[in-house]
Amino acid sequence: MNYRKEIDGLRALAVLPVILFHAGFTAFSGGFVGVDIFFVISGYLITTIVVTEMEQGSFSLLNFYERRARRILPALFFVMLCTLPFAWIWMLPQDLKDFSESLVAVSLFASNIFFCLTNGYFDAASELKPLINTWSLAVEEQYYVLFPLFLMLAWKLGKKCIISLLLIVAVISIGTAHWVSSTHPSFAFYLLPTRGFEILIGALVSLYINYKSHITLVSQRASQLVSLIGLVLILYAIFTFDYKTPSPSLYTLIPTIGAGLVLVFANTKNLVGKLLGSKAFVGIGLISYSAYLWHQPLLAFARLRSLDGLTNINLILLCLTALLFGYWSWKYVENPFRNKQKISRKILFILSLVLTFTFIVVGLIGWKCKDLNSRLSKQQKVIARFQNYDFTQTLRRYTCYMEPENTYHNFKDECYGNKTSDAYLIWGDSYAAASSKGIRTVHNDIIQLTASACPPLIDTSFVDRPNCLYINNFVKENIQKLQPKKIFLQSNWYTYKREDVIGNLSKTIEFIKIASPNSKIIIIGSAPQWEPTLPIFLSGKNITLSQEEYIQMPTYKKLKDVDRRLMILANTNKVEFISLLDSVCIGEKCLAVTKYKSEFWLTAWDNGHLTEAGSVYIYTKMKKLINN
Repeated sequence: MNYRKEIDGLRALAVLPVILFHAGFTAFSGGFVGVDIFFVISGYLITTIVVTEMEQGSFSLLNFYERRARRILPALFFVMLCTLPFAWIWMLPQDLKDFSESLVAVSLFASNIFFCLTNGYFDAASELKPLINTWSLAVEEQYYVLFPLFLMLAWKLGKKCIISLLLIVAVISIGTAHWVSSTHPSFAFYLLPTRGFEILIGALVSLYINYKSHITLVSQRASQLVSLIGLVLILYAIFTFDYKTPSPSLYTLIPTIGAGLVLVFANTKNLVGKLLGSKAFVGIGLISYSAYLWHQPLLAFARLRSLDGLTNINLILLCLTALLFGYWSWKYVENPFRNKQKISRKILFILSLVLTFTFIVVGLIGWKCKDLNSRLSKQQKVIARFQNYDFTQTLRRYTCYMEPENTYHNFKDECYGNKTSDAYLIWGDSYAAASSKGIRTVHNDIIQLTASACPPLIDTSFVDRPNCLYINNFVKENIQKLQPKKIFLQSNWYTYKREDVIGNLSKTIEFIKIASPNSKIIIIGSAPQWEPTLPIFLSGKNITLSQEEYIQMPTYKKLKDVDRRLMILANTNKVEFISLLDSVCIGEKCLAVTKYKSEFWLTAWDNGHLTEAGSVYIYTKMKKLINN
């Protein structure tokens, strides 16, 4: 096929927003659509190559997979190799085990399935996983196992039939994606059946260009306009989509159709083609694959090592480093392996098999090894224990705290307290559930109705937790029936950026006042938040775990700002507000280690969920406020 430099420019338009999005720059809130654009480009290019060869009678599965191996494996394996020593040196045992498992998954091109199944609510944050970006490679490779086989089987049916079949599959895929994104968003995000339509859009564009010769007769004015529309659609998605946008879904058609229009109509004679074909865009496009591979490990390890958070300057430098490393990998790793004169097919396949086997073995050893603590200091070994903290009893998991797969029918009888006029209701997400241990310590009649990522915001739908609407409706019914003496509303308020917390919390308060007018309403403010997690944060500090420790908390100001808005809401609605930060922080230093049951405990096991010790300490200290 003829080289089109504007396609490399489109790759640049895909990779830059992805990198900036993962770096956390909010202006690029929809930067994740860059991956969708990559899928479209990939579908277009591969389909063009395969169909051209099949028309010429020269297509070979062996040659096809050799090209894929030359394109994908050298840079991927090189980046994986570079991550190994840093993971060994810097990661705590549980994070290292997770990383080791991901090595196996990446090597088998199953990392999308792995991250889909393991990226749970209490896992280490996705941004701390060095290889999580490889999920998109797995989706592509799974597709390209099937696609050539499909074309070989369907080729005799004719091109019109092939296009019709691909179109049907694409429609089924987008319909499934839109439905599953609201019921099982993690499955929709990571898996091929719900991502396939994006690659198929590229495939259909390729077939359209190849078999509709009249496209060359479209006027330059029309090409100019339609290619501009495509570019606008892409930019619109990059700058307006955010965490609220279901992905993939019908919304995903905006950037993917935009990319398709650019592929069809951009050329060297119109504005979009000239822009994307400029040296800057083409240069970044050429290194886009390697830059994409590098950016996530760089950001993840930087976040693991940063004790005070990364500044915007730090993040910009990391993004530039990803581009620099990308250039280096493109020049010295990608290009040599694409040259069949330098690296023969035999050497390529042998190296690929050896490295695949090596990474699988290393991953299995890391996963199975029980003595990963030997790398750590005595202090770090104690801290590392909290990464495996069993929070079942603290939260009353599967009893009075529901996971995403549960419904309100799963609440057990013990969740409804003693059913007296002195009952306190705890309503909220996992942060409220973590507080329940402490509140149960200072009061003996507790109703606990809590669920994963379900803040007490009535009449609110949650994309990631469709069961929340029904659970909150169930809590409303019980408030009317049980008429609790006090109702505690708590969540990790800061994380709910998709929802109108202030507006919807006001609706919740208004409902309670009508449904249970004698209930005292208390809003509980933000719990201390440690980035990336308290165990990781403390592992880099010089502490002995032999006394209570108040540690400077970088997130203090933003949490206090959330509390300030909650306090204004409480005053406006004439309800009570209790600040957890005021009880455990001295200035911007907050309690990170406390003594409990003759031992010193961390107050949180992850970024902010209270341990039993942390919960009991805080609410025992606030006993008068709770029981007032």
